[in-house]
Amino acid sequence: MAETKVQKIKLLKIWEILNGIKCDRRTIYGDIDAMQSNGYSILNRRRGHDMVYWVEERKFDLPELKIIMDAIQNSKFIPRDKTEELLNKIASLGGSESTHLLKRNTVRFHVVKHTNDDIYIITECLERAIECEHRVSFRYFDLNASGERVFRHDNQLYQEEPLAMICDDGNYYLICYRAEPEYANHVKVFRVDRIADIAVLDDVISKEAKRASKTIANYPKQVFKMYGGKIRKIRLAFDECLIGVMFNKFGEEISIKKYGKRYTASVEVQISPTFWGWLTQFPGTMEIMSPVDVKEAYAAWVRSAIESEESK
Repeated sequence: MAETKVQKIKLLKIWEILNGIKCDRRTIYGDIDAMQSNGYSILNRRRGHDMVYWVEERKFDLPELKIIMDAIQNSKFIPRDKTEELLNKIASLGGSESTHLLKRNTVRFHVVKHTNDDIYIITECLERAIECEHRVSFRYFDLNASGERVFRHDNQLYQEEPLAMICDDGNYYLICYRAEPEYANHVKVFRVDRIADIAVLDDVISKEAKRASKTIANYPKQVFKMYGGKIRKIRLAFDECLIGVMFNKFGEEISIKKYGKRYTASVEVQISPTFWGWLTQFPGTMEIMSPVDVKEAYAAWVRSAIESEESK
């Protein structure tokens, strides 16, 4: 329908040209040269005795492509060789005039890149399984000191109910449904770059998993580096210098209130060693105000860490 409307507009433009708009051919050439000099992507080619001009269609603007390229560069889960290939493809979307500029202005920071070259195959299989609501099977590994794969689960296949994939801190994660009580929120998380031998199964995921997938968008906001733990609402008190830290960690929609000389905010977190570790970065400038059991659990964890160091 939209294409039909564009064609109708073309007829109106032809009508305008045929009714009184006059100009010299050299004027047209000059106008086109001026537009090209000011960054407009007007291409030309000689066809027989005529010079043909056209506008190259672009799906992305230059700033949009730059942001995408920077995100790719800083994604740890994309191997280094595939990063270079992908950057070249993205840069080419800007047209010949912009490709050189984009590649020249991409700062290549030293980002730790993972080495799973099957990342595209794994991602494609997981996306297909999530879309079709099917189970997947795979092997899952860690790396030893020599960088060799050591498979978990006695090298047996995992059979999981995939819910979603999310990107966090440069890594890609697969969120799966697990009904066992030891898994907080019935969720198990896997690093996508640690997956091998992926396969989409014929089995459909359970009704419970389908229900969980409807609310999975709330989960990433509550995790700390993807470590499990019970979700609790806590109240934090902190100094003014940590307001930016709070917004960065919990989002700019949180409500921060003045509390004497300090500030407070109520946030949802997953109670886990990773959260405790984050909190220890701010001794004397941030503390848990409530609930009491979470405050006591944090104090006990800190004491245990100190005792462990002293006993060495």
